[in-house]
Amino acid sequence: MMFIYADQLYHTLVNLVRIPSTSGQEQYVRGYLEQYLDSLGLSTQVDDHGNLIATVEGKGTPVLLNAHMDRVAPGLGHTPILQDGVLYSDGKTNLGADDAAGIVIILEVVRRALEQQLQLPPLVLLFTVQEECGLCGAHGFDATRWQVEDGIVFDNAFEAGVVVSKGAAYETFDVTITGKSGHPGQDLTSTVNAIDIFRQAQFPLGSLALDQTRINIGKISGGHARNAIPDMVKIEGEIRSFESAEIRQRYRLQIQEAFEEAAQRLGGRVEIDFKVQHEGYSISPDEPLLTMYQIALSQRGETLSMKPTFIGSDTGSFRPAIRAFTVSTGVVGEHTVEEHVALAPLEQTVVDTLHVLHLWSTQTAQTTAE
Repeated sequence: MMFIYADQLYHTLVNLVRIPSTSGQEQYVRGYLEQYLDSLGLSTQVDDHGNLIATVEGKGTPVLLNAHMDRVAPGLGHTPILQDGVLYSDGKTNLGADDAAGIVIILEVVRRALEQQLQLPPLVLLFTVQEECGLCGAHGFDATRWQVEDGIVFDNAFEAGVVVSKGAAYETFDVTITGKSGHPGQDLTSTVNAIDIFRQAQFPLGSLALDQTRINIGKISGGHARNAIPDMVKIEGEIRSFESAEIRQRYRLQIQEAFEEAAQRLGGRVEIDFKVQHEGYSISPDEPLLTMYQIALSQRGETLSMKPTFIGSDTGSFRPAIRAFTVSTGVVGEHTVEEHVALAPLEQTVVDTLHVLHLWSTQTAQTTAE
């Protein structure tokens, strides 16, 4: 079986995953990208949030190309394993293709366009920080300063090339439960077990409303010692939902009331903080840049595939200021040591993106001239 992809794509991706990069610690990947883009003759700048930005001259209406530099923990630098055209983690850490695969697509698009002197529109290359912990870098990006209203985000979601049709709203909640400690071998009447409060709180959890909403508790920490009644529990949770803001408010109230009721009944206290990270969004197939993507696919005999996802991406922050949409990189098993990505579909995504950008440049340059 043939696995066709450029050697440079493979080597750049390997170089990227060899660099450690967790949220808030993107400086090493950023340094690599600065050197890479400098080798292509491009100047870069780092904004106040730590995002790396570069521009490429072209004709027509500008386009944003985005990928994020951070990974979830452990996010270690390592030498990946190539087998039958698929790049795997070494088994000790997550591969890091979320989102090194997105980064390499952008680098290959720019490298090939410059080397082959292909006509492209003006490009704004944006490599963001802290996508994995709330789209922080994307939230800080000023689209008006860079005069860009259309864009493509390269991130994991589905098979390579699939476009996210609808993104779920995403919000986080943090719960602090306070009880009263004591020795478990002594009189317990004056103690309040914070873990018991958590266990008895009847809050909504899991897949709800025919899987239109998912509520998850991702982290629980509490107690100080085996031989002490735990007087503190901290909980980190999230809500991902396609439902309306009004319905999501009901879930928030249910969560808050459940913890408050259990705390009051058992003699403890609770504090809950909710934060909306980004609202949900829907992509219209008629959006101009997405139309160009459909044309590019049709010219090689393929049709556009669009699917909804609970997986977040910087698109959730960019819209509606930027008509951005997410093109999936095809990463599988992200956030785990089983993470892997096939290279041939990445190559095809690079080729398709070059085609899309050429079509966009040609059309928008003619419109501007008229």
